Amino acid sequence: MSDLLDRLKAGRSAVGQVTVEGVTFGLRLLTEQDYLAAQIATEVAMKEAGLELNLSTAEAFESEKASQLLARALIDPAGGKPVATSAAELRESITRDEKTTLIEAYLDHERTFSPSERTMGEAEFSELMEEVKKNPQTPRLNDSSSVMLKRLITALVSLPAI
Repeated sequence: MSDLLDRLKAGRSAVGQVTVEGVTFGLRLLTEQDYLAAQIATEVAMKEAGLELNLSTAEAFESEKASQLLARALIDPAGGKPVATSAAELRESITRDEKTTLIEAYLDHERTFSPSERTMGEAEFSELMEEVKKNPQTPRLNDSSSVMLKRLITALVSLPAI
């Protein structure tokens, strides 16, 4: 792996935490590979169940995809090991409400450490820009989209000279 990819990967070391029913889980940021693997596993599960994606099966598809993503994101905060070996194992262990809580916590964690143009409002963008002005090496920029980075660069370059 190149030095640049190693540095990018190191920037994703932020692990969030969420407590559900008294149990604390770690949340690791998912990579593009994780998302692809979850998508493929979701499609395989749908085919194995004899379901084709259509309007009546869309909810089942999204539910399975969320389970696949959570199975990859949830880790033991102490050791960093996955808490489930599969989405099926995870589904057998949690309720729908717990799953909703876990998904929301993961998405909040991802927004915090991987800001995206599509999820960030003006106030959040201003806060990030102030953070970058104080510390240009802000770790959470490592996972930012190119659109977000272009927006930050444009905003910083456009600031009036003092």
